[in-house]
Amino acid sequence: MNADDDQRADDLERVLDEGALPRAAKMLGKWSSSHAQVALKEVQARSDAHRRSARSGSEGDEAALDLSQFVRRDEELSSLRETLVA
Repeated sequence: MNADDDQRADDLERVLDEGALPRAAKMLGKWSSSHAQVALKEVQARSDAHRRSARSGSEGDEAALDLSQFVRRDEELSSLRETLVA
């Protein structure tokens, strides 16, 4: 991944962190399909890495682990992928 792709992923992640899913969809619409796909894959990879880190940090206390932020991010990314296909 090049610096431009990394920056797009950073921008997308920031907008999603702000809870602005419609704005994120608009951003993706301005990028080429391939750039949008790369950004989505990178944000998903980052989220997955954070989820693994959270799980390893819970040290066996899965019941106390709140994964809702990761589920929400998965749903957001799925929704954005659907807008690219449409």
